[in-house]
Amino acid sequence: MMAKPKKTIPAKLSDERIVIYDKDGISRLNEKRYGELHENFLSLSYVEALYLVAKDWVLIRDKKNKILSFEELHEIAHVIDKKLCIRYLVYKDLRNRGYTVRTGLKYGSDFRLYERSNIDEVHSKYLVKVFSEEIPCEISEITGFVRVAHSVRKELVIAIVDADGSVVYYNMGYLKL
Repeated sequence: MMAKPKKTIPAKLSDERIVIYDKDGISRLNEKRYGELHENFLSLSYVEALYLVAKDWVLIRDKKNKILSFEELHEIAHVIDKKLCIRYLVYKDLRNRGYTVRTGLKYGSDFRLYERSNIDEVHSKYLVKVFSEEIPCEISEITGFVRVAHSVRKELVIAIVDADGSVVYYNMGYLKL
């Protein structure tokens, strides 16, 4: 369980990401493996930002300096990412289970997932692809994800979110007989 930090970390909405300039905030979040560290700031994805807002770790202001609620941030982010709701539910579930979760964009997946026991690993062990139980998926689409995961030496985890927001995980891969 994540404890509330000493103070809420100030953040700014900046186009398609959330940016943190506060040095103490950068240090605390980077230590917990949140965001992407840049030279003088830390950027958060919308999914990470929503998770941290829900935990009262960050306070996000828009370009007019208005504080954004979880709902307002979700509304803004949903315009950019139509799968935001189910991706957030999976991200939240994995983080709450103690995993380090990073974007999987360059692998065509939703997330990269790091083992709980060693968060300092250089390489993730899993790629996570998120699906809604309510939207059909072609088997050829899943086969493509398995192929990519195999080619980069990662295991593919399929996360399926049901209508109640519960998440079920399936490990997919090649079977050599």
